[in-house]
Amino acid sequence: MTFKSTRLGIGERLLGVGCVLLLVDLFAVPWFAYEPQYRATAVMLGQSVSANGWQTFEVIGPLGLVVCVVGLAIWLLTATRRSPAVPVVLTTLLLPVSFALAVLVAVRVLFDRPSVHLAQAGGANVIEPRAGAYVGLALTLVIFAGLYLALRRDGVAYDDAPSTIETLRV
Repeated sequence: MTFKSTRLGIGERLLGVGCVLLLVDLFAVPWFAYEPQYRATAVMLGQSVSANGWQTFEVIGPLGLVVCVVGLAIWLLTATRRSPAVPVVLTTLLLPVSFALAVLVAVRVLFDRPSVHLAQAGGANVIEPRAGAYVGLALTLVIFAGLYLALRRDGVAYDDAPSTIETLRV
């Protein structure tokens, strides 16, 4: 089991980079925060001023973690195995899940933002998306595109293909 980067196509490379960056974005970068005029009120009420993707999403966060872990497994298996059987199966299973993740993140970031209604705010939504939310959305699309491209190209790498076909004399 040797690691060969020549086995990785553009799809697998996009998948690997997208999964690593989404993991960092999911846990280390704020996705949503209070609008500036309401941050002091949030601190007085003992609430966190911002939240990352893992803290914000009850379903999307764990789903994103599963997609990233399986995506990294696909990347590693593609680079270390001569046969494409296991990576193809995992890619086929993960493609619809990553599409669902991209749709859920898009809906949550663009349309149905988390809301907190404070009496001082007059019932207005005081939560705004941060750059991490839009980066996370872009990374979910990169992961989906990487899986799609990987599935379109799956096969035995040129270096791993048999040089000659064995024949038997009858």
